[in-house]
Amino acid sequence: MAIETTKAIYLIKLVEVLEAADVDAGPVLEAANLGPAVPGDRDRPVSISDYLDAVELAVRRYPEIPDLGFQVGESTTLLEHGVVGYALLSSPTLRESVQRFVRYQYLQGPLLSMSFAESGATAALIVVPRRGRWRMSPLAHRYVVQEWLASWNQVCQQVSRTSKFFEHVRLGYPATGEQGYYEEHLGCTVSFDNTETTAIFPARRLDRPLEYADQSIAALCAVQCERLLETLNLRAGLVAEIHRRLASAPGAVPGMEEMARYMHVGARTLRRQLKAEGTSYQDVVRDFRIAMAKHYLEETTLPVSEVAALVGYADATNLYRVFRRLTGCTPGEHRDRHQAA
Repeated sequence: MAIETTKAIYLIKLVEVLEAADVDAGPVLEAANLGPAVPGDRDRPVSISDYLDAVELAVRRYPEIPDLGFQVGESTTLLEHGVVGYALLSSPTLRESVQRFVRYQYLQGPLLSMSFAESGATAALIVVPRRGRWRMSPLAHRYVVQEWLASWNQVCQQVSRTSKFFEHVRLGYPATGEQGYYEEHLGCTVSFDNTETTAIFPARRLDRPLEYADQSIAALCAVQCERLLETLNLRAGLVAEIHRRLASAPGAVPGMEEMARYMHVGARTLRRQLKAEGTSYQDVVRDFRIAMAKHYLEETTLPVSEVAALVGYADATNLYRVFRRLTGCTPGEHRDRHQAA
């Protein structure tokens, strides 16, 4: 899977932190090829290469903010991470939240690859830079790790209910005199010059409930993530990017012109490119809706009327009509056949 974009929300948060520090964020946006204005669409895709250029410029230009990554991570809520953030937040336990992130992390176009380890009384989250067609400088690597640590500290604090969750963090790069900032933000000891970044915490906390656990929301988010994961494993190019956009806002289906603006192309260009891939925008949206409906019918007990709303049909009758035409059975019959199987 090769997602070479990330969401504009992470760049917007960087700009907001810089502006709060009363510094000029204009050059940072220009480095990301976004011009002088902050983009209004937080889900808008940004090239990872452009994003890293913006990050490196910010870190180099403003050395007086050595904890910039921490500040950005702490100012970004989990819900701003899209459907993956909802899946983490609504998980019943920290263990399930971690397992879901490991499975779905690549849906977000991340710059780090995370794994999980448990040994006796100790558990650990481990990250290394993800391989891609971009170059991550040592400065950008530090920033991204800081942001990652701050984000996971937010998740984990729902379990510990304190500012300290990690017992020790081993950082996968050398020290440059900023150890105090790490310990201040994380509330634990840190060490540098390790081969990878490892955040260590007591394993007993893995099975404690999260504050906002909601099994019904968690199930819906898991269905959404599974469908998106399946799509990105099977498809690439324009259709996969459209599916990412559709999955990021359940039930809200943008028109072709709005989708074209999101893709940074004209509506006519989008229509022509989809035709070259053997499809149309209407067919992509329809197929995505029906595929999502199948997942909801198979994995939840939601009534068909709610499934219709979740996949963007204002009237359940429309779902019945399209579903039957494409699958040869009604939504209820599909659910019965799946349960029987």
